[in-house]
Amino acid sequence: MKQYLCQVTDNRILWADVQLLTFDAPELARAMRPGQFALARDATTFDPYLRRTVWLYSINGNRVAFTLAAHDPLAIRARASDTIDLLAPMGHAIEFGANAKRVLFIGEGTRTIQLIASAHAAIAHDREVVLACIATADFPIHLLSPEIEYHSEEGVNAELIAWADAIIASGSSDLYRMLADTIRTTRYRLEPGFARVFIDIALPCGTGACCACSVDTTRGVKFACVDGPIFDLFDFENRRAR
Repeated sequence: MKQYLCQVTDNRILWADVQLLTFDAPELARAMRPGQFALARDATTFDPYLRRTVWLYSINGNRVAFTLAAHDPLAIRARASDTIDLLAPMGHAIEFGANAKRVLFIGEGTRTIQLIASAHAAIAHDREVVLACIATADFPIHLLSPEIEYHSEEGVNAELIAWADAIIASGSSDLYRMLADTIRTTRYRLEPGFARVFIDIALPCGTGACCACSVDTTRGVKFACVDGPIFDLFDFENRRAR
């Protein structure tokens, strides 16, 4: 983790209530990896006091783009040429094993945006990629590379679960429970390492010191900011059976 003072080059609505903040930040662009996030604040004020979580969306040369909620004070206030104070990179990057040739991404609502960077990275590494959006009829598919196969689903698709070598999901606890149940039904058991999920909760400090982002897992209490934000679905869901 390092502090970066980055100049805003663009601030606009990406989709629905998702805002896109783009920075001219060569060093930061080289440091970030899909699945990671940054903690941001206005460099000129402590209002709001707490840093905001911004999720990596894309890296294009020296420019790096993050998403956050459009109603967030930082999104409303930031203008082109403004300086934003970023702590990054935060969290663990998403990586796939050599056997993960077919990757299924499952998104729910606007949380689907957290999957875009990783889906494009998987395509760049010659993997087959499917993005399934749950109850998200208006998803802007023009945001996706043509190589990504897009599905709009009402629920978790068992055929896609059977097809996949690896799964990354971003959504609610209800989605994760449904996903775990479908995997057990389709593949007979939920194996460690097969499915991973974003835990999207407040991440105020980025160090685990405040304990606000504690997550109960089968391996004990973990912190989303330093141990996540991606967790194995096996560890996250099987805690219910303890």
